Amino acid sequence: MATPDGLGDRLRTAAFAERQAREAFLWAAERYADAPQRLREGWRRLAGEEDKHLGWLLRRMEQLGVAPGSRPVSDGLYKSLTRCVDWKEFAAFMARAEDRGRTAERYFQKKLAQRDPETARIFAAIAEEEDAHIALQTEGIY
Repeated sequence: MATPDGLGDRLRTAAFAERQAREAFLWAAERYADAPQRLREGWRRLAGEEDKHLGWLLRRMEQLGVAPGSRPVSDGLYKSLTRCVDWKEFAAFMARAEDRGRTAERYFQKKLAQRDPETARIFAAIAEEEDAHIALQTEGIY
């Protein structure tokens, strides 16, 4: 993250993770009809929050001159989530993925606090909202 290209890669990866999470939440809400209704409604709401995060990241990338499609990004998260055999596996997998993302976002926020406070603020805001995303997933499982 010490170079513009490195920061661009982090932003690009984070943005694509938000997009994959958005699509996976919408997919799960339709796919797992046997999941509790409250959880399915929560997934739809979280898809909207993931879309909001994606928007924040894409706007920041535009401000910094980072082209979203200039490098390939893995779609492994979405593929893994859509291979879950039932809603409980999906919720557990998503909770782990959201936790990994939250950890990375907090790390990026600390690393960028002095050099790029605006990007740091975005990562901090996303990490804060991930707490609720994780809570919904783990609450749905147990």
